[in-house]
Amino acid sequence: MNFKCIIIILLSTSFLNSCSEKLIDSENNYIVSSKSISNILDNEDIYWIIDKDSIPLNVNFNEDYYDFKCKNGKRVLRKKKFKLFPLTTKYDHKKAKEIISYNEELKKNNLLGVFSKLITLSDNKYLFQEEIGKRFIESNSKREGIIIKTTNTDSLKIEGTKGEIIFTVYKKSIANYINDNLIDSKYIDMDIINRHNEISKKFNINFYPNYFYLNPITSKLEAIFLNKGYFKEKISTKTEIVKFKPSLNYLNHFNIIDSNLLTLKKDKTIISEKLIIPKNFSVKINAAQSIDFVESGSILSYSTFNINGTKENPVKIYSSDSSGQGLHIIHGNSTSKVNYLEFIDQTAFLDSTKNNNWSLPSAFTVYGGEISINHSIFKNLSSEDAVNLFRCKYTFTDSKIENTFSDALDADFSSGKIINSYFINCGNDGVDISGGILSLSNSYFNNILDKAISAGEQSVLNVSNCKIENSDMGLISKDLSIAESENNEFSNCEIAYCAFQKKGEFGSGNIQTYNDTLINCSLAHLIETNSKLVINNKEIHIFQNNVIDYLYGKKYGKATVK
Repeated sequence: MNFKCIIIILLSTSFLNSCSEKLIDSENNYIVSSKSISNILDNEDIYWIIDKDSIPLNVNFNEDYYDFKCKNGKRVLRKKKFKLFPLTTKYDHKKAKEIISYNEELKKNNLLGVFSKLITLSDNKYLFQEEIGKRFIESNSKREGIIIKTTNTDSLKIEGTKGEIIFTVYKKSIANYINDNLIDSKYIDMDIINRHNEISKKFNINFYPNYFYLNPITSKLEAIFLNKGYFKEKISTKTEIVKFKPSLNYLNHFNIIDSNLLTLKKDKTIISEKLIIPKNFSVKINAAQSIDFVESGSILSYSTFNINGTKENPVKIYSSDSSGQGLHIIHGNSTSKVNYLEFIDQTAFLDSTKNNNWSLPSAFTVYGGEISINHSIFKNLSSEDAVNLFRCKYTFTDSKIENTFSDALDADFSSGKIINSYFINCGNDGVDISGGILSLSNSYFNNILDKAISAGEQSVLNVSNCKIENSDMGLISKDLSIAESENNEFSNCEIAYCAFQKKGEFGSGNIQTYNDTLINCSLAHLIETNSKLVINNKEIHIFQNNVIDYLYGKKYGKATVK
C-alpha cells in the first residue's frame, strides 16, 4: 500500500467516527433536543439525539447565546464545549455565513480560526462555534499556550482564561491595540497582524479581538476573533506600529558580510548569554567551527541557519558545563540546512525575566519553513524533547539521537522523512508525530523506555525496513492516525503494536502491517475496541477496553516527565 492510499484511508476514517463525534454535513441535518433551547434561561441538563445517538449536555444561558458542555465523554462535531448563537433574522443568517467563511480563510492561512458551522436544532437555526481553550489551539496546529480573554464593558478587563498571571507588558500591549490601534511589535506578532488585515480587507470587516493567544514558541501575542466581537466592528482601522530595537549582542560573536550573511568571528566561540538573531539574515557556520554554550547560553534565531560541517571536520555545538540551552530556529517560510553537526550536552530554552517567562521544551527547535538534517549526532540532551520540529517540512537522514532525558524527535503538525537514522537510549519516545505525515525507513531503535514510534492526532505514518529492539512499545497509532508497517523487525519489546484513542475529540487508531517479524515480544498487540489492526491483510479481532489505563507507566511504557 502506498502513501497516497494511506491518505485516502485517513480521510475516510475521519468520516467514520462514532455518532457522538460524527460531523453534521450541512445546516439541513437535524438534531432533536429534549428541551427547546429558547426555553432555557439558566443552567440545565438536557440531551440531544443525533443519528440515534443520545448526547447528554449541560447548557447555560448567557445573555444572547448558549454555552454547552458535553457529558459522559460525548462530543458534538468533535467538540466538548461550544456555543450556539440563535439566528432569528436574515441579517443574522447572512452574518453567520460571513463568520464561517472568514474563519475558514483564517485557517487556510495558518491563522487562528474558530470552527464555526450552521446547524438546525428542532427547526431553529443556530451558529455553532467551538469554545476557546486548549483543544482549540491544538486544532489550529499551535502549541498549547496561555489564552487571554478581553472584556470591554465600562472598562477593558484583560485576564488569563485559567487565572494565569499575565505580565504587564502584554496587558499594556493588548490595551493599546484594542483602545488605540497601537501595535507594539515586540509583543504582538506583526506577521500575524498583517495576514489578518489582508483577510479582513477581503471580507470588508475589521473585528474587535475577544481573545489573544500567547504563542509559547515566539513569545508573541496572536489575536482571536469570535462571539459578539463579530458583530461589533472597529470604527477606525488605521493602526500605528511601535517598533522596538532588538538587542545587538549577537554582533559580539558574528560578523555581517554583504549586508545579510552572518559568520562566526572565531572558529571556537564561547557564548554565555542568550543571543537573539533577528530576521533577514542567513547564518553560516563552517566546517570545524564550534560553539560552546556556557552559563545557560543559547541562540534563538529568526533567520535561516546553514551548518556546513564535513565528515572529517564536523561543526560542534556543545556545552562544556552542561548548562547550554540550545539552538532554536524560528524562520517562517525559509529553509535551513544542517550537515555534519555534533550537538551535545544541552537542555531546554528558558528566558525568565521580570516581564516574561519564555520557555521551549526542546534543546534543538525548528518552527516553520523547511529543515534538512544530515549526518548529524544529537547526544546527551536533558530537555523534554531533544529535537522538536513544529509546523515545518523536514528530512532527517543518516543521523543519530542518543542518551535523551525524554523524547528523541518530536514532530508536531509537520511532514517529513526519516531515513537511515538511529534512536538509542531514549527516556521516553523515539519518534513521536502529532497531526503530521512521516515516511520512516531503514532506521534503528534500541532501548526506548516508552514508545519507539508513535503517531497521534490524525497523523499518517509509513514505517519500513526498520529494526526496533529492547524497547517497551514498538509501533503506536492513536487518535485517528493511520500507521502502515512493512518489513520491520520488533525484538525484545513489551508490546509490538498498540492502537487506541487518547483524546476525546479524536477517535480510534489504525495499524496495517505487511511482512513484519516479531521476536521475543511479550505481547504482540494491544488494540482497543473500535481501533483496528490488520496483519498481512488479516484483521485481528482481539480487543481491550480502555487501553490508556494500561499505558503511560501504569503497566506499560513510561509516564511523560516535564
